Amino acid sequence: MMRLACIFLTAGLLLSAPLAHADDRNLLPKYGSGAKADWQEAADKVFISGMSEDYHGDLKKASADMAARGWQYLSQGDLDGAMRRFNQAWLLNNNNGIALWGMAAVEASRREMDESLKLFAEAEKFVGDQLNFSVDYAKAIGIAGAKHKDEAQLKDAFARFERIHQKAPENTKNLQNWAMTLFSIGKYPEAWQKVKLAETTPNKAELDPRFVAELESHMPRPQD
Repeated sequence: MMRLACIFLTAGLLLSAPLAHADDRNLLPKYGSGAKADWQEAADKVFISGMSEDYHGDLKKASADMAARGWQYLSQGDLDGAMRRFNQAWLLNNNNGIALWGMAAVEASRREMDESLKLFAEAEKFVGDQLNFSVDYAKAIGIAGAKHKDEAQLKDAFARFERIHQKAPENTKNLQNWAMTLFSIGKYPEAWQKVKLAETTPNKAELDPRFVAELESHMPRPQD
């Protein structure tokens, strides 16, 4: 692209702006959703204009590419870099469910579960029942339920795990998430059942050996 600098310019931050203004808002989902200063509004316009020029007016495509870049950062464990890109993707297209999903995943990784679930719920309107999204959403609800000891959330999570399993019985990550949620509330025998199922799936290598070891430290592996 002709204007790669625009891609790496954090939306909401003018190059000429003082560094003191820098990263705080960019690391919050949707830039914190609060009112922006004049310089931030101006920076947004510059960013959007530059991306529109690069993509010949196709801001949905620009947003999709930026969201994809955010997922690359997230896969590398760079939560701040990921949030910056997801925010930029959302700025270009407020209805980009993949960007909202990414924000939700970042917040879940930060254990900001209330914010994560709000974003997952918003993303679901655009993403629907896409399998990987459903797996991530169920996991987040399970984490929140265990964290808050919220029976309604736990019931919701387990129902989602079950529905996903019925749809995709060999999905290793769903079985592991199910097991982790059971483990987090002290249901070790049930957690082992899900781990053993996961160990029969084609992608069993996706199982986290650290989790299996932690489970084994609480309850030896059943032999049956």
